[in-house]
Amino acid sequence: MKKIIILYLLFSCTNLIAENCNCNISEPLLYPENTIDTFQTSIRQDYERWEQSQFLIAGAARHTITGELPYKKTNIKPLNFGIFVGVLSAFLYWQHQFQMETIWKEQTDFKIQEDGKYAMYADKAGHIYGCFLTSYLMTDGFMQSGLSWESATIAGTAFGLAYSTYIEVLDGYGKQWGFSPSDFYADVAGAALHIGQFYIPYLQIFTPKFMYIPANWHNERKRYPHEMFNDDYSSHTLWLSVNLRNTLPESISQHIPKWLELSFGYAVRGLCDTVQASLGKCKPCRGDKWVDGFYFGSPRYIVALDYNLIHLLPDGGYFWNWLRQSLNYFKLPSPAIEFGRVTKLYLVYPFQIKIK
Repeated sequence: MKKIIILYLLFSCTNLIAENCNCNISEPLLYPENTIDTFQTSIRQDYERWEQSQFLIAGAARHTITGELPYKKTNIKPLNFGIFVGVLSAFLYWQHQFQMETIWKEQTDFKIQEDGKYAMYADKAGHIYGCFLTSYLMTDGFMQSGLSWESATIAGTAFGLAYSTYIEVLDGYGKQWGFSPSDFYADVAGAALHIGQFYIPYLQIFTPKFMYIPANWHNERKRYPHEMFNDDYSSHTLWLSVNLRNTLPESISQHIPKWLELSFGYAVRGLCDTVQASLGKCKPCRGDKWVDGFYFGSPRYIVALDYNLIHLLPDGGYFWNWLRQSLNYFKLPSPAIEFGRVTKLYLVYPFQIKIK
């Protein structure tokens, strides 16, 4: 392609000089007359971008962090790519060092340890969401680096799964942990949903979401023990939101606001192991479920109204539009009904508002 561009420039300059000198070129051209059109078409195709009407997510305009539309063909931007790789490498190095001094501090030989029931499956839902969100963020980074939309999606998904697998492998060396096949399968499910939404647009009606609100803020008990917010599963709620307008018949959907969705959630409140219970840190409540006698908790199933922030929040600058789009992967409090030890209605889940 560089040779074609150079030839095109030389050919153009030759014509320009000839015109300025009033030279009469009687000899036939060395290249066909349509060569210039061929060069221009080739150059234009290499730098062609998707139109906004084509760059969508669940029928709404999708945005990048700089507002630029992605290329149809990969055109690497060296500076952007270098910044992206540098920042990402620095973050991964810092995180690796931090985790080697905390959760992976005590190591042993690699082992496989199935923990399918760990945290009553709240952990598995978290793996699906985590791999999906990582793949989304990496895809945006690769698009900013000049990869085409499709190539960035493939690379971002591959990186998301590779990063999640790296976490699982190091867990395999942890003294208190092990490589969990079910965790890996959950990571694969998250990656599959992400790349599936590109090749099967109908899947975009489903949006995985995460909510973290400390359990003690809404009269629940945090998980005992836990070290950081990411393993305090009693404060997590994982959701799958459904776009109602794209699922219901048009005669019904036209009366539903674009921002209104329905979300299905899962949480486990009051997780505690028997060691902590024996120390008086926690005690089981009526209706709590036990897992193999090692720990107990209260699973909750929630159906809630949801907000699609892409449609709810106003349009703005390119960064705001990207931020609004990204925040849509996090669930905000809303009216809900919860099924668990008892059935509860919430005006603003998970907070219970008492009406006097």
